[in-house]
Parts: sequence; C-alpha cells; structure tokens
Amino acid sequence: MASNTLYENGTGSNGLVRQILVGIVTASVIGVWAFASTRASSADVEQMEMELKAADAALNAEVKELRSYLHTLDIEQSEFRAQVREALSIK
Repeated sequence: MASNTLYENGTGSNGLVRQILVGIVTASVIGVWAFASTRASSADVEQMEMELKAADAALNAEVKELRSYLHTLDIEQSEFRAQVREALSIK
C-alpha cells in the first residue's frame, strides 16, 4: 500500500501536523519581522513632530500674509468703487 506523504512524512501520522506548524511558524516569524520593521522609533516620531510644527508655522505665516494681501485688495476695490460712484454722479 502506497503511503500518503501528506499525512505521513516518515514519522507516522504527525506529518500533516508538522507541515501545518512549519507553515504557521514561518508565517508568524515573517509577520513579526514585518511588523517590527515598519514601526518608527521614538526619535523618528519626535523628528517628525518637529518637522510638522515647522511646516505648520510656515503655513500659518503664509495664511496671515495672504489675509493681509486680501484685505489690501478689498480696500483698493472699495476705493475704486467710491471713485466710480463719484465719477458717475458727476457725469
């Protein structure tokens, strides 16, 4: 009778269990390694926080400058409208 190597790997009926355990252990080791390799260290997190704070400060400065510019344009537009109203009432 031919033996089924899926179930018997030279050691009896534990062959299938061993094959499953080898696959599970291999997947676990690879999974743990992948998880650990993607985690950032605390120094990396602190560096990123500093960079984000600097970028946030730069963005806030640009927004403040843009608001000032828009306010200036609004004033100029109001002055122009006043001039147009004055000119139309004269004519």
